[in-house]
Amino acid sequence: MNELDRVRQARQTDLVEWLRQNNVPLKRAGQWWYIEGCDSLRIQGNKWYRNSQDKGGNSIDFLVDYYRLTPKEAIERLTHTSMYFQKEKGGVKEKNLKDLSATSSEFDFNSIVQASEERRVLAYLSKTRGIAADIVMSEIQKGLLFQEAQTGNAIFTAINETGDIVGAEVVGTLSFKNNRFKGIKPGSTKGYGYSFGQRENPQYILYFESGIDLLSFITISQHRMKPLTACLLVSMAGLKLTIVQNTLQVFGNSTTIPVFCADNDEAGATFNNRCLSQFPSGILNPPNKNYKDWNDQLLQLHR
Repeated sequence: MNELDRVRQARQTDLVEWLRQNNVPLKRAGQWWYIEGCDSLRIQGNKWYRNSQDKGGNSIDFLVDYYRLTPKEAIERLTHTSMYFQKEKGGVKEKNLKDLSATSSEFDFNSIVQASEERRVLAYLSKTRGIAADIVMSEIQKGLLFQEAQTGNAIFTAINETGDIVGAEVVGTLSFKNNRFKGIKPGSTKGYGYSFGQRENPQYILYFESGIDLLSFITISQHRMKPLTACLLVSMAGLKLTIVQNTLQVFGNSTTIPVFCADNDEAGATFNNRCLSQFPSGILNPPNKNYKDWNDQLLQLHR
């Protein structure tokens, strides 16, 4: 594919499908879609319009305006995600797993340039998100969490059963009206996520929707003086049953119990029910009912 074709493909990417692929919460009103918490921004197909600023455009313009990416970065993100979908009459249909594995590029950890210092990531996670600074620094020192040089994004690495880095969860550190970029590095191996704790035969494996929720839970446990012994905590970077299935197989044993710590929302409840139907021995451990997710609950401790 030449550069002109890549630009054309990026412009025509269905934004609703792209945002769903990147775990951005959406709601629908009539023919328009809206990002939760941003009602002035409406989306349809590859077009968007922001009423409050009287501007809009195509898919590339959206990533440049909303996520503050360069046009080159926007095209890269849009064309990578577009490989996961094929156009059909009546909309967009997700390819099957066989097609995905054939088109996905191999993960190259060395292509991620680490920043010379981690100040932005440390400030965002500890000050904005309320995660204990010693926990953040420990993960940084172990090389499992770092700041990307070009974007300033937080990179949460995914480790496999042999200790190799096979993927990465990406979280933006710049605020865009309470919305930040969230995604997965291209080529990340399916079935793995950022993890913390005992990777060899844990008694429990706890599953969270993000690395931030995972670290928030650790901070809450630290605050309550409850040690997380014989536990492995895993971020799914969304709600991914494949990560539950794979990590139970490669890290756990026949007695390992899955613990589902998804958000207090409709998507989280649906996922929990799906998991329990497949793993009847599993345990539900959502945040307190007064909070949407574990980070919301943590931030309340600081108020």
